[in-house]
Amino acid sequence: MGRRLAKLAILCAVFLLPSTAMAGTQDFTLVNQTGIDIYQVFISETSNDDWEEDVMGRDILLDGGRVDISFSNRSACLWDMMVTDEEGGSVTWSAINLCESYVVVLRCNDDECWAEYE
Repeated sequence: MGRRLAKLAILCAVFLLPSTAMAGTQDFTLVNQTGIDIYQVFISETSNDDWEEDVMGRDILLDGGRVDISFSNRSACLWDMMVTDEEGGSVTWSAINLCESYVVVLRCNDDECWAEYE
């Protein structure tokens, strides 16, 4: 019985490896520490002049919340990001290296907003 379980565990690991290996190197967790709720998140390759679709869809990233953002079949490392609040105000960050950052923490005070990368 023990050998059967070991074989099953190895078989499961083999099937899980391809999906893990296919995850984009640009996948990251976005953490909202801005003091406001974020209603839209737009991400676009730095070399692109247009914003792509809102990655949040209908969801809202509450202050203090976090969301995992995944990419498929992307090779660029440098990305721009724009977030908007409920009233349509926006803040933009440029040239975020998502090949080296797995967590992006957005912070704001009364005068400015910035991002910290982990």
